[in-house]
Amino acid sequence: MTRRIRTTWHTLVLTFRADPVLAIVTTSLVVLAAGTVAGTAVSQRWLIDAAGLGDVAGVVAAVLVGVLAYTISAALSRVQMNLRPYLADRVSVLVQQEVLRVAAHIPTVEHLERAEYLDRLTTLRRGTFALSALCWTVVETLAAVVSLGLSLWLLAAVHPSLFVLALCVVPVLVANSKAERLKRTARDAVAQTVRREEAIHALCLQSDSAKEVQIAGNGPELNRRAEQLWEEITRQQRTALMKGIAWTTLGWACFFAGLAGALALVVHLVMEGRASVGDVVLVMSLAERLRQQVWGSVTGAGAIAQAGHIADHYHWLRDYAATLPKGRTAAPDSLTRGIALHGVTFSYPGAETPCLKNINLQLPAGSTVGLVGVNGAGKTTLVKLLTGMYRPGQGRIDVDGLPLTDIEAAQWATRCTGAFQDFAKLQLRAGHVVGVGDLRHLDDRDAVENAVDQAGARHTVDLLPNGLDTQLGTVFGGVDLSHGQWQKLALGRAMMRRSPLLLILDEPTAALDPQAEHELFESFSRQARTTRHRGAITILVSHRFSTVRAADLIIVLSDGQIVENGSHTELLALGGHYAELYTAQVEAHR
Repeated sequence: MTRRIRTTWHTLVLTFRADPVLAIVTTSLVVLAAGTVAGTAVSQRWLIDAAGLGDVAGVVAAVLVGVLAYTISAALSRVQMNLRPYLADRVSVLVQQEVLRVAAHIPTVEHLERAEYLDRLTTLRRGTFALSALCWTVVETLAAVVSLGLSLWLLAAVHPSLFVLALCVVPVLVANSKAERLKRTARDAVAQTVRREEAIHALCLQSDSAKEVQIAGNGPELNRRAEQLWEEITRQQRTALMKGIAWTTLGWACFFAGLAGALALVVHLVMEGRASVGDVVLVMSLAERLRQQVWGSVTGAGAIAQAGHIADHYHWLRDYAATLPKGRTAAPDSLTRGIALHGVTFSYPGAETPCLKNINLQLPAGSTVGLVGVNGAGKTTLVKLLTGMYRPGQGRIDVDGLPLTDIEAAQWATRCTGAFQDFAKLQLRAGHVVGVGDLRHLDDRDAVENAVDQAGARHTVDLLPNGLDTQLGTVFGGVDLSHGQWQKLALGRAMMRRSPLLLILDEPTAALDPQAEHELFESFSRQARTTRHRGAITILVSHRFSTVRAADLIIVLSDGQIVENGSHTELLALGGHYAELYTAQVEAHR
């Protein structure tokens, strides 16, 4: 409850931050509108009673009050309807920015492979509008409750027992609460199914996967599976909706039974002369208004509950980010001893066996290290541990004797750079595709040009119609590139950071021809020599032994364990796993 009160206050602050003037105006209109319902009903009773007594002045005054109350109510409603969506959209943008900011500042990527996190994030992203409207929902609900209280007070003035109608609201509130809980449970239950349907949808829309879908003729099957998923989603939501309708129908039946009893009582009072015809009109008028007020109160309570449920996911995200270890020590500017791994074991979420097992390794400062092994040996996982993207399940990683978890994550990220085999194809201008590798120099043309040359991507850039100013990717009508050309630009991003302490090159030449591979490796060697005086470590992950043979240290991984390490010459002399793989590759290329 404290969390939800805090969230309500936070959205109130965001609302007034989005547009203070309109927020004050809209709040005032909601409060003023609360009293117009009672004013309309009173004017109707006044009109009937004055007409019965032949009081012309009273009739005129009652008509004027009624017209004024109705006009104010209609005008306020219209203005409020125009202003509220605008403000809600503004607040929704602020809420989404906060969610993105929290999610983006989580220092690892491990959570992106956890189903629980992704399910919650899906629900949260789809429900940010409920959070953004929470402020107005609370204000309008309170206004409806105040208006409901005024109506009950007027009914009690006719006869005290009519105040019992307040009790008839309780079944409606209980039933609506039950119905909303059923719908919330259903939404959470289908979150993962929704993600699956979206993933299938993306397969047919993204160019990389669409060509495989097309050539394999998988379109109809994917469509069938997507329909099955949507049927499952709608089935669960429909079941919850129908159960909710049954509950709300029962609640409203209780309310209308009470309302019918109230009307019967007033008619009885008129027949006994203890009430006027105006009282009957008042009760009939308030009966309809009462229904609207109860509906507004119940709907508002349901919306508040829904926003509260979304707020639970929001606070879960913030708590998750807060519980992750956050180093407070500044990252070193240079390395003297290097990076050491002590008994490091790591398992992916949901995996039964560890991906890396009891890794003990010393990466000397200023060295070039090659990682080799068959697919699935754990090479990419190891480099992600070194960059801080994953946290070891057991053991620790030290940087110059300092635990990596003690180093401030964002600072360590600035000391690392790299290109990965699953590189991103950013749909930006070519200069920015490279420049985002170091945002401080995003628009530094000389720095971008230098990174392009270091990555061997000059020919690729020269082929573009507008050079570095060319829009890339077909999403925004730009130029598409071959896989190898995209990889060269990804390597350019890795070269943007001129003085890294850790340079990761994960299969950097997988999409390149042998000549381009040779030129690129020469460039990497020059880069390593220029940063060696600061103790920088370069790690090459490759299946091509021609790429790693000149490394100072070669690490051979198999089944998540280090089976051999040493120089190329030492490992060949050892005649073990490395020598076997190297010989097989040389023979294959003869």
